[in-house]
Amino acid sequence: MTDDCVEFSGTAEKTSYSLIDRLKTKDQEAWRHFVQLYGPLVYHWCCRFGLQDAEAADVGQEVFRTVSGSITGFQLNHKGSSFRGWLRTVTRTRTIDFLRRKAKEPEAVGGSDARAMLHDLPAGFTEGTSSPEDEERILVRRVSDMVLENCKAESRQAFLRVVVAGEHPSVVAADLGMTVNAVYLAKSHILRRIREELFLLVNV
Repeated sequence: MTDDCVEFSGTAEKTSYSLIDRLKTKDQEAWRHFVQLYGPLVYHWCCRFGLQDAEAADVGQEVFRTVSGSITGFQLNHKGSSFRGWLRTVTRTRTIDFLRRKAKEPEAVGGSDARAMLHDLPAGFTEGTSSPEDEERILVRRVSDMVLENCKAESRQAFLRVVVAGEHPSVVAADLGMTVNAVYLAKSHILRRIREELFLLVNV
């Protein structure tokens, strides 16, 4: 999905604390939504911290286990703090733990590489490791995917062809056997749902 399709703007950057509150009560549907939404971002951070794909997936599971065990104590204690920043810190800590464990292994199974990565931690774990813009693109893309997954196939195709591919609504309508008005309504409805979901995100 193109970046200009949906953007963070104004109050849409603020957290809807209903999601965090539901996580604190161990709401299973909230946890499923949370993992689906933030999984790609946690994976992105792990990879930027130097982990391989399989390692990033394993550490990601540890991150979500940590969040599950500590979310009840989460609070925004100072100005500028955010849930996303807290989640990044948890990811950083779990990545360091993983590298320390791996550094103790024999060199033949990767211990030497892990020790080298630990040695480079001051440079590799700065705030500049991942820009807010990169993170927002990942989250917007994930939200868009999640919304589209729950749309009817016809509406999804119409939206993708008009908004992403830039085709004219009349052409799309004719190909899909829809009215032009139905194409516009599908586009409007999906964009509205995406923007509503963005209220659940945390701006860093």
